[in-house]
Amino acid sequence: MKSKEQSKKEKSDEKTEKSNPQAGLEALVLFSQLGLTMAMPILLGAIGGHWLDEKLGTKVLFLILLLCLGIVGGIAGAYRQITAVTKKKK
Repeated sequence: MKSKEQSKKEKSDEKTEKSNPQAGLEALVLFSQLGLTMAMPILLGAIGGHWLDEKLGTKVLFLILLLCLGIVGGIAGAYRQITAVTKKKK
C-alpha cells in the first residue's frame, strides 16, 4: 500500500514530465537513435553480404550470414542503448 508521500511524489513527477517540452524532444531523439542503431548493422550486413557473394561467386551464403550477424548486432546495440537510458533515469 502506498503512503501519501509516495503518491504525492508520483503525481509531482508526472506533472514535471508532462510540463517539460524537452522530455518529448529527448524521447524523439532516443527513438531515432534506436532506429538507426538497429537499422545500420542490418543494412551494412546485407550490402556487405551481397557484395561478397558477387565477388566470390556464391549465391546467397554471405548475404544470409552477414544479415543474421547484422540483426544480432542491431538487437545487441539497441539493448545496450535502452539499458544505458534506463540506468541514467534512475
